[in-house]
Amino acid sequence: MLRRDYDWSDEVRRLGAPTMLIFGDSDSVRPAHAVEFFELLGGGKEDAGWDGSKMPRAKLAILPGVTHYNIFASPSIVQTAAPFIDAPL
Repeated sequence: MLRRDYDWSDEVRRLGAPTMLIFGDSDSVRPAHAVEFFELLGGGKEDAGWDGSKMPRAKLAILPGVTHYNIFASPSIVQTAAPFIDAPL
């Protein structure tokens, strides 16, 4: 798959569901790429405001010291993902 050019930007922009992206900071997916993905989902475009009224539906977490090899064994993934999963729609 990495040998072929692809661009899923349009498909990502059309995602309507609340989305949380969780990446490790020591992985092959660079943090800059994770941020670009987050921005396609509408995140990082503006300040959410004191009251959070402009909070994007997308969330981004970059976990320290993990890769795709060990991210699921990291306690920080549960601490990070659980509030998002438990949040009301």
